[in-house]
Amino acid sequence: MNLYDLSREVRSVLKEDKRDVGGVIHKDKLAFVLVDGLGWNISRGIETSVEPIKIQSIFPSITVTVFATLLTAKRPGEHGILGWRIYNREEGRIVNLIKTLREQSIELDTFFTNTDSVFLMPEVATKSLMNKLQVVPYYTYWDGLYKFKELLENKPSKFIFFYIPYVDAVSHQYGPYHEATTATAKDVMKSLDLLATRFKDKYTLLITSDHGHTTINKSVNLREDIEFMKEMEFPPYGDARSLMFKGKRPLSVLKKYGTLYEREEIERLIGGTTNVPDFLLIPDEGINVVYWEDDMEHTYKGSHGGLTKDEMEIPLYVYE
Repeated sequence: MNLYDLSREVRSVLKEDKRDVGGVIHKDKLAFVLVDGLGWNISRGIETSVEPIKIQSIFPSITVTVFATLLTAKRPGEHGILGWRIYNREEGRIVNLIKTLREQSIELDTFFTNTDSVFLMPEVATKSLMNKLQVVPYYTYWDGLYKFKELLENKPSKFIFFYIPYVDAVSHQYGPYHEATTATAKDVMKSLDLLATRFKDKYTLLITSDHGHTTINKSVNLREDIEFMKEMEFPPYGDARSLMFKGKRPLSVLKKYGTLYEREEIERLIGGTTNVPDFLLIPDEGINVVYWEDDMEHTYKGSHGGLTKDEMEIPLYVYE
């Protein structure tokens, strides 16, 4: 099972068509918690009242790509959001979704429109892909946890979504195996486990993640690669662990940084043909490859977006 399969099952519950129901969801009311950055590698050391199931993220293993899949029940190659930096084919330019979402919401054809659903999100993330949906902001984790409890107790919604970004933030800063990351993950899961156990008779309650993290030991700045800059036809987009390129020929100089995929293989990885790049670079394990100046502002010790087990394997906790 992967997050695309899970999104189809959620859609079936809300749309009551029952086509994809039966894998993990067996109640008509569903609470869905997304703990950003909680990879299988981090979750293995956490004790909870239920045993997690190992499932797969989707590729690219990027938060905004996962959100788009969960909201549409479409593969990345179908909805076309392949990372935080995307190629706008109509305008012939690269769009930074992080900057765009600070100023406005982005229209997305989501199946949650006109459903009995509520989304609990950090206040800074309320401008998002969910502008037509009911979004409740929260300001700290404990505020979010309290509001989640209130929603479970008092609001008879058919679907409640709770997004938690803190494990991801700490893992970027310290790496996935640092004690700060594991302590944050344990604290989050301990509080969620208590709530999920309390309300599992009322809801099917799922806790999962969008991706895991891999340890980063080296960051490569493509602008310092003179050979690459001479050969480049169009700037890369995507993310530091999944760089995408437009051009008539593969950029052979990139092979020293990782594995280079061409269009047919990329379509298989992303599950569709919308805004497919001509070439894709998946950096070797432990390497971030950056091009844009705002990507150079951060020195991450944990990262994601690629195809390693640490990035793609995530836990799924099912409370019923």
